[in-house]
Amino acid sequence: MNKIAKPTSRVKLRAMAKKLRVLTKTPEDEPFPVVPFLEIVLKAWDYEMDIVPDEDMKTTYAETIPSLKIFRIRESVYNNAIEGSPRDRFTIAHEIGHLFLHDDVSVSFARNEKSIPAYKDPEWQANTFAAELLVPYSQIKGMAVEEISKKYIVSKKVAQIQASYISKIPA
Repeated sequence: MNKIAKPTSRVKLRAMAKKLRVLTKTPEDEPFPVVPFLEIVLKAWDYEMDIVPDEDMKTTYAETIPSLKIFRIRESVYNNAIEGSPRDRFTIAHEIGHLFLHDDVSVSFARNEKSIPAYKDPEWQANTFAAELLVPYSQIKGMAVEEISKKYIVSKKVAQIQASYISKIPA
C-alpha cells in the first residue's frame, strides 16, 4: 500500500528550505550543516535519536517515526555524514524533510494501487526538500554540475537534478 501526503510543490519546498537556511543563519553560498542541525532539532522536539549498528538496520539508511518521536539512523550513515559523504548528507537532509513535512496526520495510506502523483508522494517531497536545502536554487545559475557538487558537498546526481530546474521553474 502506498503512502500519500498533503500536496506540495517544488516551489513551496524550495521556499521552506530557503526559510530554514535563514532561520539557521546558514548562508546560501555554504553547505548546510545537516548533522548539527539534525541533533538540535531532535533535542528541541524531544525526539530520541537511535544510532543503530549497520547489521541491525540492513534495508534502511534512516527513518523517522513521528508517532513515537524516534529517529533511527545507521551508524555508518551518521559517521559518514559527519565526514562529509554526499550520499549520507543527503540521507540526513531527506529525513529532516520528513521531520518538517510529515507526521501521522499529514501522511496516510492510499487505499488504491494507482500510482501517486509526485507532489503527493512523501518520498518525492522529502527528496525534493533535501535537494533544495542542500543546493540553493538561487545560487547555482551558470555553475557546472561539478562545481555545484563540490561547493555544496552533494552527489553529481543531486547537483545535476538541481541544475536541470534552472530553466524550468521561475525563482
